Amino acid sequence: MRNHSHFLKINYGLSILFIVFVIGLLALPLQSMAQMFSVGSNEPRYNRPQSELYLGFEPMKVDYQGGALQNPNQERVFEFNGPIIRLGYNSSGLDLFLGTGGDITGIDEASYFDFGGNVDFNFIRFVQNKKISITLPVQLSFRYVNITNNRAFQTLRLNRFRLGNISLGLGPSLRARPAKNVRIQANLIPNYGVAFSDGGFFGGSLGAITAQGRLFFDNLFGDAGLSLGYHYDFRNYNIDDNAYDYRITGHSIEVGITF
Repeated sequence: MRNHSHFLKINYGLSILFIVFVIGLLALPLQSMAQMFSVGSNEPRYNRPQSELYLGFEPMKVDYQGGALQNPNQERVFEFNGPIIRLGYNSSGLDLFLGTGGDITGIDEASYFDFGGNVDFNFIRFVQNKKISITLPVQLSFRYVNITNNRAFQTLRLNRFRLGNISLGLGPSLRARPAKNVRIQANLIPNYGVAFSDGGFFGGSLGAITAQGRLFFDNLFGDAGLSLGYHYDFRNYNIDDNAYDYRITGHSIEVGITF
């Protein structure tokens, strides 16, 4: 019974992330239906790809922010500065992604892995016509992060950085079509939410800012096209246990295929 209880605690955070993901997927058809009946004749009348599969190279910096601890060996355990590889899938209102890095990407002191997603709901439309769309979407975000290194395994109290988070954001989004087969997309969304360990033993808050710009070249190969993008990702974890207070900053260059 003790082992079974421990198993349930470890998977508690992941279960919450899965529930949020399912809720987001169920809400997307309602969002699409609302958009269909709200924009009317101002909706751009061109055929554009609805999905994107992208690959990114993301230099990342992880800095400790927790201050001095009673045991100095527990400070800065998970810090590193190096690149990770990111893979993602993007469709209307939904972005799923994962990232990984370690020895193979040139990070000698640590190993990094994350997965998560964003679900966008259009909240306010400022401009909507055949050439440009400016909206203020609400974004529901979820992510799970796992960081390990040899120094962490040498401490009795710290094993690995394993945190999940759920956050809510609001920020401007721009979509434009300067030419028939060229699209531009950009957004800036600050968000704030809760963070928790996957064992359920401690938690805290997360403040984050994401910004991205993408350039799409549609219908280059029949219905398929290409995309180029930049993604800025800033996260600040403020956890009850100060040993896990870290600031993570990433700058990702992404290339994708649209279909």
